Amino acid sequence: MNFKEYLADAWSIHATNPRKVADEFKQNFNLMESEDDVTAITRLIVHVCGEHLGEWMKGIELLRKLKNNATIKDPKEMNRYMAILNLGNNPNTTIDNFSPSDQARIYASTASALANLGGLKNAEKFLKLASEIISTQLTNEDPANEALATAGNNIACTQEDKKERNEGEVELMILAATTARKYWEIAGTWKEVERAEYRLSQTYLQAGLLNKSLLHAKNCLDINSQNNNEPLEIFFGYEALAKASKALKNEADYNDALLKIKIAYSNLSADDQSWCKAKLDEIQ
Repeated sequence: MNFKEYLADAWSIHATNPRKVADEFKQNFNLMESEDDVTAITRLIVHVCGEHLGEWMKGIELLRKLKNNATIKDPKEMNRYMAILNLGNNPNTTIDNFSPSDQARIYASTASALANLGGLKNAEKFLKLASEIISTQLTNEDPANEALATAGNNIACTQEDKKERNEGEVELMILAATTARKYWEIAGTWKEVERAEYRLSQTYLQAGLLNKSLLHAKNCLDINSQNNNEPLEIFFGYEALAKASKALKNEADYNDALLKIKIAYSNLSADDQSWCKAKLDEIQ
């Protein structure tokens, strides 16, 4: 097995079996052949040991081993990943020695990991710190904008997936979704913005703010109609509209959205139909 095969396999199982992936990192270090391989496994280590397991010290130990025994393509990037693990392990860790761009990216990534592990207070704090740094010190071209948009989306998804949420979780979910929407407007294409509207619709649906959920479902469809009217985007736009309409007990709008979902589904590629079928059945 070469490194690319190992990495693909590790990513494919990391969500369902993060323990196996974490325990096998060291024994696969010998597969690395380039500095790009070091960067690739570093990202996976931080994601698995941080966001999935909360084993910050294990991640730090692995990165230290990499730093001592591999040629590092970008020491600054490695230091940034190490800072994410250090901050997750100890939220009082200072990162003042990093540039504002790096600080924002460290705070955003750590917020995403902590939210996934239930550290809501610090996740909210770091999300706000990242936003403050970007809005006051960075340009729209800085990569921290995309990092924060991605983190906001991930945090919102994590909270939406919960069967029950307390007041703090609802507040974080809304903050994360609105943050994602704001920064995808800066860092993304029309499609990221449209999908951020979808995310807001789902967030407000879970929060019980049904009129807002309906509004953002319509925004999602409007953005798509102004661009390519892509069937997959139409499918999910009307899915959001159907869910909001059903929650509002608006049967006519629900039935209309359902009809349009079926039309959009018929226009999907075979590959997209295969994974959207379950969603179609759920809506019906």
